[in-house]
Amino acid sequence: MEDTYLVEIRLGRTRWRVKQLIYSLAGSFGIEQFLEPHPHVTLFGPLILNEGIHHEQLLDAIERVASLYDPVLFLLDGFEKREGLHGGVIAIAVRPSDALKSLSANLATALLPLCQSLNAWDAEPEQKWFHVTIANRLDLRRASTVFLAITGKARPGRTPQDGSRSIIARFRHWLDRFFPVRQPDFEPPLLDEAGLRITVMHGEEILAEYDLSGKRWIYDDLLHDGPGWQNTFAAFRKNAGFERDLHAPAESDDIFLIADLHLGHANIIRYCSRPFLFTDVAEMDRVLIGNWNSVVNRNTQVYHVGDLSYGRDALPYWSYAGQLNGKIMFITGNHDEQEEGAVFSRTIDFDGEQFLLVHDPADAPSSFDGWVIHGHHHNNDLRHFPFISFDNHRINVSSEVVGYVPVNLKDICAVIRYHRERGNTKPVLFNYPYVQ
Repeated sequence: MEDTYLVEIRLGRTRWRVKQLIYSLAGSFGIEQFLEPHPHVTLFGPLILNEGIHHEQLLDAIERVASLYDPVLFLLDGFEKREGLHGGVIAIAVRPSDALKSLSANLATALLPLCQSLNAWDAEPEQKWFHVTIANRLDLRRASTVFLAITGKARPGRTPQDGSRSIIARFRHWLDRFFPVRQPDFEPPLLDEAGLRITVMHGEEILAEYDLSGKRWIYDDLLHDGPGWQNTFAAFRKNAGFERDLHAPAESDDIFLIADLHLGHANIIRYCSRPFLFTDVAEMDRVLIGNWNSVVNRNTQVYHVGDLSYGRDALPYWSYAGQLNGKIMFITGNHDEQEEGAVFSRTIDFDGEQFLLVHDPADAPSSFDGWVIHGHHHNNDLRHFPFISFDNHRINVSSEVVGYVPVNLKDICAVIRYHRERGNTKPVLFNYPYVQ
């Protein structure tokens, strides 16, 4: 395999969460030897270069295409199972943006004259299956059993080996029979991601990575927790609007909302796939505070709907509050102390709508028939708690869902009116561009 190459996009923000999911699935079903250790979306290949073609020519061809693209958006959306070249494949489905589909197709056009692709779909890019492999090379019956379990169509449990089972497999089966252990429920993932770098593999090693924001090849400093990736995340934040430099003047009747800043909380970077390095929580705090102050001035009304800070390394509440502009009302979250002036909930009327602000939507009275504005769920359960749920009359203003910038209540009302006038009750996942 050392003469083969692969062109892929490795996960950036969601990498930690997806790896945790993969390891959990592998351990629960005894398929550790089949798992994918480096979650990625394949763009082209595997491939073997034609005689006389060197890898420099491969990189040049990729750069000519990739230089025309910014980071490409996609959604990780549920589980899928297919039959691959070497057996059953269980994967996370990828819902690609038009940009991702275009990038893959144009790479195919540029690379096919230089190589022999070992992937039949490279010659038919319009039929390409975009996915992130969880496990590969599974026996087809075993793959079906695992897939039915993780999609809730069969009782989870360790899958038996087909044919002659190993001693370990027989022992596991015996344990499951006489000492059943409840397996975890696997919620199908729904996460937004962006391809930030194109990775070129040579065998099992990274040959180079092309940074789509910086428009350059990177040959070293490839560690996901290193300064190179910190620069990649910073460029992406600015490109996506997740880090603001300019200050927009607020109107006198503006009301801004955001929840779950979790300042000082390093682990939230991994848990909620924030575009920062886990090792530099100070950078996250600086950006979140700067974003707040970029849209909120001294006299602007703003509500923070719970969980301002968290963690043993977080500064005192008043230290963060003192850095934030505006006439702030703090709604108490489950990680907040009961600070002076903070309230459990607040009802406000605006633009003909009634809104209840409460951190955990489960705490909203069942008799309330307006819109519940909440946090608490972050981006961990977007199927039930998207930015706007028309069916449940809920609005999730957790910082990850609103793009790390306080959202104007005028804009929320405008989105509600737009969809209501068109009879559209489809949930709006985020308050920023995403793959439809």
